[in-house]
Amino acid sequence: MEKQVRTLCAGISHSRRKGSSIIVGVGFIFGASAFIFISTIFMFPFLTPSIINPVLQINLDTFYQKISFSHLANDSSTLSSLNSSDQLLLLENSFEAYQTVISSSLPELSKDISKVNGTESSSKLKNYSNADVSSSSPPEVVVTGKNNSVTGYNSASSGHDCNIYKGEWVRPINGRKPFYPPGSCPYIERNPFSCYKNGRPDDAYLKWQWQWHSHPENAGCNSNFPSILNAKDFLERLRGKKIAFAGDSLNRNMFQSLACILWNAVPDKSRVFWDYNCTIGFVWSPFLVYETQPANRRTQESILKQVPETMKLDLIDPRASPYYRDADIVVFDSWHWWVKNKVQNGKNYFQEGDYLHPHLEISKAYKKALTTWRKWIDKNIDSNKTQVVFRGYSVSHFHGGKWNTGGICNRETEPIASNETYRARNPLQVKILEDTLRRMKTPVLYLNISELSYYRTDGHPSLYLQYSSDQERTEFKKHQDCVHWCLPGIPDTWNELLYISLMRIGKGSFAQ
Repeated sequence: MEKQVRTLCAGISHSRRKGSSIIVGVGFIFGASAFIFISTIFMFPFLTPSIINPVLQINLDTFYQKISFSHLANDSSTLSSLNSSDQLLLLENSFEAYQTVISSSLPELSKDISKVNGTESSSKLKNYSNADVSSSSPPEVVVTGKNNSVTGYNSASSGHDCNIYKGEWVRPINGRKPFYPPGSCPYIERNPFSCYKNGRPDDAYLKWQWQWHSHPENAGCNSNFPSILNAKDFLERLRGKKIAFAGDSLNRNMFQSLACILWNAVPDKSRVFWDYNCTIGFVWSPFLVYETQPANRRTQESILKQVPETMKLDLIDPRASPYYRDADIVVFDSWHWWVKNKVQNGKNYFQEGDYLHPHLEISKAYKKALTTWRKWIDKNIDSNKTQVVFRGYSVSHFHGGKWNTGGICNRETEPIASNETYRARNPLQVKILEDTLRRMKTPVLYLNISELSYYRTDGHPSLYLQYSSDQERTEFKKHQDCVHWCLPGIPDTWNELLYISLMRIGKGSFAQ
């Protein structure tokens, strides 16, 4: 990111006319004053909100919503753990545009801004590669605390708890429509989420609704909370709030879904986040701990010097963690990148302190990373202000092979039948995550979306992506996207269950 102050000079010429020196002098004073004013704004942004107009504030927010080293310097718990060379690398990489914010004072995404329909703006985000991973069945809702238990949240003192993650996909009798029309929302990244714009011909996948309240397991349960999402009410309860998503591209999928749900909740969409003083953000941190030299942020100098890429399992990601502190809700995930091809098969990659493990099993590294995350959250997050959420595993659906060996999902046009038994996967990773949550002092809301996502084999982009060439089209047909989800689509249901879960807890603005 470059900060430039340009002085535009036009119409100044040498002249012998009387008074020309006065004009030049006035111009010099004006230019110098403008320079001082602009410099003051960039150097001391905390002085400006009350003295500048909203239009200028928008431009400044565009700048300051990128990650800056001065922002990170305030997070002494992470930055102080870095040695001088790591701090230098962090400084060199700190302006990387891997964070996206939709702010109360910035109704646009803050990266690669382009106008859409003359009102809101959209974004061209990085398209991260997919990974073939599996799932298991975490508990329905986890609220952990002093009792160190993993249980459902009791919404009342009598009866039994509702399991909103036990249900089935049904075609609603009332013909319930998606939370926003396909192709309408400016916050959806075309690749890979906008299946409608990318030419997916069918829309049957949009006509299913998750129904939990009629499930036999929920008969007679306590349900003194909403059973569906009220988008206008969700937006109202987020008035003046900040909600952050941190993790991999599946959480970016969920982030863009929520942005669109709230965007479509009111008639005047051009000022929705401004009028409600609501900020929604996503920060890229697929492992939640510190990658010293991630491939997408390597500097030319580090490449020439062959600086090794490692992952410091005992250090929280210092590029992302500053954004957790002041959020009212933080939604985490970390799962899909814990695979061999993303962590160099665990060989000479995982690091603790100065010790580089010659080889470490990925499951053990995952446990160490979550332990670091747990300790950082317990130490640094004020649970009276911030609700911590951890989203469960999102199931992929490759048929006939893995993601890199010809696996496909484009022929799936219906959900898996609800009477088919859910086949949980990766029980070891699920146990690691559950054990981590049990040990936390901070209350954590755990969204168990694995089983309901398992049945939606029809909801992936598959081969409906945006192609820049015929060669790329051919390549994508061989490597379909059966990991991410179309928008509108399944992540809208994740956000619906997030809303319901927040209402069940009844904390802060979500008190009924």
